[in-house]
Amino acid sequence: MTGALLALALAGSEMSAAQSVETRGRLPAISIIIDDLGYRRLDGLRAIELPGPIAYAILPHTPFATRLAAIAFKLDKEVLLHVPMQSDVAEKNLGPGALTSSMSRREMHAILEAGLASVPHVSGINNHMGSSLTRELRPMEWVMEWMRSNGRLYFVDSLTSAQSVALRTARDVGLQAIGRDVFLDPTPDSQIIERQFQRLTEIARDQGTGLAIGHPYPETLAVLRRVLLKPSYYGVELVSVRELIARRRGRATHIAPTASGASRYPTVAQQ
Repeated sequence: MTGALLALALAGSEMSAAQSVETRGRLPAISIIIDDLGYRRLDGLRAIELPGPIAYAILPHTPFATRLAAIAFKLDKEVLLHVPMQSDVAEKNLGPGALTSSMSRREMHAILEAGLASVPHVSGINNHMGSSLTRELRPMEWVMEWMRSNGRLYFVDSLTSAQSVALRTARDVGLQAIGRDVFLDPTPDSQIIERQFQRLTEIARDQGTGLAIGHPYPETLAVLRRVLLKPSYYGVELVSVRELIARRRGRATHIAPTASGASRYPTVAQQ
């Protein structure tokens, strides 16, 4: 769809979206986290230019971590510490600031402390990789113990393993925590990213909230620049991750789907 046609479609949908807010309360909410920032300055800057309260997960001890975090914070966007964790794939390069199963509690806490010092303005933490470590209860207890001592941080389980115990462990110790619903870009293909975004909005309309994680691929950023011009066009609103956690905990704000189960909002493909 051309820019002019998109503008018309958005204008036409604005009234129905406003009526929905008036008659049904808040729109279902989505949040989006862009992972793996810190190594490439331009990729990070392009990601931070995305409209709305997108969150940015920045790898510790990376060349542009401090600068990108400062810019995101200045633009009132959330910053997460993207903590590398041991993967099932042995040859994966975890990078600096990584946690592994061979570490003691003291070592893990020291690494987390140093990682937090390397990325300013952090609101929460999520795991980078971690398909192996997030399945181990004791290391996850140590991570959440450290987070609880900081008080202000929330935890996002990227769910790189279906057997992850990280989210449950975070909630058991009383942390604000949430799990990822959708990976936007399992491969950097625009059509797949569009379908994944559509899946995110469907989850949100069905359950009240939806959380997606993406990466600063050119294809991902191009799709998001387009669809986030007016999230209400898809029957959702974009909120911060902390707000999404609060809404997911307060299920009273759940917005049910239409009786037929069919969406009355356009799909990405209809643009």
